[in-house]
Amino acid sequence: MRIKERLGEAFRLYFILVTLITVLLMVLGLLFDSDRTFGYEVFVSPLVYAAVGVIPVFFFKPDKEISMKAMILRRVIQELAVEAAILLIVFNAPSIPSERTEVVIAIAAGVLVVFVLAMIVEYIFELTQANEMNRYLEEYHKRKQE
Repeated sequence: MRIKERLGEAFRLYFILVTLITVLLMVLGLLFDSDRTFGYEVFVSPLVYAAVGVIPVFFFKPDKEISMKAMILRRVIQELAVEAAILLIVFNAPSIPSERTEVVIAIAAGVLVVFVLAMIVEYIFELTQANEMNRYLEEYHKRKQE
């Protein structure tokens, strides 16, 4: 895969992740820390977390077709890498109450949900592109036969 394609995929994934992470932070904040008020710096955290979530795009993308089994294994490794990176941030951020076990578990579960939802959104996007490309190829093939 060329760098331009990887950058395009990373860009698309980044904005999917920012959206999903913002929703996750809202839900977790309402559940565990609803009386806290924030300044504008709170808007930076989804951007940082999404950037961490995009990193695997550059390290875990094969240059050739892989089997379904290999793809699933690759996705599991990606998720574990993202999970580890986010939990590292969580345990080192003074503003996150990481001493509360339920908060850490909720964050870890939230990261998993966001990862799965992002993969579903990407799959739908790629499926739409593939269907459109197939339609164009069919039209081209029909015109060539005429």
